[in-house]
Amino acid sequence: MVVSCIVPHEGVTLGEDDVKGFAKQKLASYKVPRRVLFFEEQELETTGSAKVKTAELRKLAGDRLKETA
Repeated sequence: MVVSCIVPHEGVTLGEDDVKGFAKQKLASYKVPRRVLFFEEQELETTGSAKVKTAELRKLAGDRLKETA
């Protein structure tokens, strides 16, 4: 399942439909996310070079999807 994980900038109001609508305009249909998850920057662990740890993000997203299912 395609899931988008987004950290919005401060003061920006963004909804799941906004992200999906934008993706539908720019991406092939199979790449449009079925779910959109929003995170705070503090929730994401980063490496020494300030990149998001992918394995940790997958686990965090999976946990959040289980909570909402």
